[in-house]
Formats: sequence, structure tokens, C-alpha cells
Amino acid sequence: MTESVRDEFAAFGLVVEVEEAGEVIHPVAACNWQSLTAFLACDTQWRVVGVGLGGMIWIGLDYTACDVVFRRGHFADQAWDDVRVMEEAALPILNSGEE
Repeated sequence: MTESVRDEFAAFGLVVEVEEAGEVIHPVAACNWQSLTAFLACDTQWRVVGVGLGGMIWIGLDYTACDVVFRRGHFADQAWDDVRVMEEAALPILNSGEE
């Protein structure tokens, strides 16, 4: 697992533990793999609004930009429904203000 992928998980409050001998692997069921990779492929497509001195409110994914990601990445339509569920789950975490 690369450092950037580990940081992406951390942005959603998920900690990937690393052991001395190697990484602890948290497997993803094969039926969920495309949905997860689609969600991660859209990770730069969040809409945010700046508030105050350095604060941000995460609004949600930019669906127009995500449509391009889906078409170029050849993701199945079913993955879109799953991405929206993950988006809904991620927003309260992103807007919690906790780091």
C-alpha cells in the first residue's frame, strides 16, 4: 500500500495498521472492489466551500466530474450507487472538524 493510499484512508478516519513484518491487510470482498476503486478514483472531485479563516465545508462529490471518471475508468453503473452511499457516509466525517 502506498503512502498516498494510506493518506486517503486516513482522510475518512480509517487507520491502516502496519506491523513490523509487513502490512495488515483488510480485504475487500470481490463484489465491492470496483465500487471502492471507483470511489477512490473520484477522490479529487469533492466540492468544498471555504468558510472563515481556513475552514471548509465539504458539500459532496462533483457528479459531472465523477461522470468523466466513470466513463474514462469504465466503471459499471452499479458502482455509482455504491459511490453515492460512500459519499453520504463520508460527509459527516469530513465535516466533523476532527483530524
